[in-house]
Amino acid sequence: MIAPDLAPPDTPYSRSKRRRSHWFVCLAFFAAIVDAAAQNKVRIIESPNEAVQIRIDLIQQARKSIDAQYYIVGNDYFTLAGLALLRDAARRGCEVRLLIDGRSNLLSKAVHAELQKEHVAVKLYHPVRLGSLHFLLHRMHDKGLNIDGRYMIRGGRNAQGDYFGYWKHNFVDRDVYVEGRAVADSAAYFDLLWKSKEVAPVSVIHDPSGAQAEEGRRILDAAREKLRLSRTHRLNTGTNWSARSRSVTKVDFLHDPVGKKNVEFGIAQALRQDLLRTRHSLLIETPYLIPTKELMADLAELKKRGVKRTEMITNSIDSSDELLVGLGYERSKKDLLRLGVGLWDYNGPGTLHAKSAVLDDEIALIGSFNIDPRSQHLNTETAVAIHDRETALQLRHNIEGHKASATRITADRLVPENRPNNAPFLQRLKVSIFKAFLPILRAQL
Repeated sequence: MIAPDLAPPDTPYSRSKRRRSHWFVCLAFFAAIVDAAAQNKVRIIESPNEAVQIRIDLIQQARKSIDAQYYIVGNDYFTLAGLALLRDAARRGCEVRLLIDGRSNLLSKAVHAELQKEHVAVKLYHPVRLGSLHFLLHRMHDKGLNIDGRYMIRGGRNAQGDYFGYWKHNFVDRDVYVEGRAVADSAAYFDLLWKSKEVAPVSVIHDPSGAQAEEGRRILDAAREKLRLSRTHRLNTGTNWSARSRSVTKVDFLHDPVGKKNVEFGIAQALRQDLLRTRHSLLIETPYLIPTKELMADLAELKKRGVKRTEMITNSIDSSDELLVGLGYERSKKDLLRLGVGLWDYNGPGTLHAKSAVLDDEIALIGSFNIDPRSQHLNTETAVAIHDRETALQLRHNIEGHKASATRITADRLVPENRPNNAPFLQRLKVSIFKAFLPILRAQL
């Protein structure tokens, strides 16, 4: 502290100097905010065609590394074409790593042999083996693609054609493209998982003659050529997806702790924290809705606080691809309605698979997390939380667009009117059997 008699005189010059210093601090502060916003960019990927094209472009534009992780990796044309592009990236010097859930790896030995030959590293999460049956219920449900540590896609789409409009019956899904600090967090998470005891390399393909790898090469080459001739999607577009994206101030990457689900703080706990901060509105879209005790308690708390608008849209039992889950949802409807939740049953076309939420029209959540016990307690999950009003409103608009193909559920109409009453005998028998086992299996749904 300067003694009064030694303090510098308060002259017009000194006052002007202090004002300039104050403005410099303010300008630096606002510059930091602008710079932070500029470093975070997002784009909601709603349409299947755009979801395909952005993946093609990002993989072809990769220069250093590609990390991909999926619950399901199929053996269809779309998946094989994507693997051919990953192989091309490895050939030009990119480090390519692919992580697949061990129960949902549908690739043939020939394709694995070709990937192995071309130095595309593949590992399986909790591979199904006799000595590791305790892993059977604990799956990796993450879906993600990291490019050069700078860009990523996260959301609900697996690596299979029915998530991109290539099959007769498709999933209605959603992803988000992200740039910024959240990508570094995603890359760090992938690296921890890749090096952990939770995963294991694909068994080495014994192929001394190279015949299997040659068969795999022909399979991937044929898929790539089909993609090249496609009228819907194009190779080598050079599209700048960053220029097509929105700058936002804050994006968080949410994930589970590696190997310690429900032991350490994870995505379920982070989502509950966000949920309980809701003040006036909550909109959730989920393909599988079996509310846990924690969710019911949180919804009751929100109602007690006066949150007046809580809505959920999910598959009807007829559009759902999981009959047992659909039956579990049917039994939860009355309890959800009593808590003031507005329920909408999606009727098609296709099966709803998007997992998203909008909180107070301020936060947009997009990821792999379902509103069910499996996501809460068993599966690894990831999500992106975007703190931006414009993005949140866009996501609300997209979700509410599905209401045009949905039925509003009320207390006097718990079963949609369009459900057929003349279901085949075997289907009715299956429903009766599933209902009998539902109380036992509910925690694994």
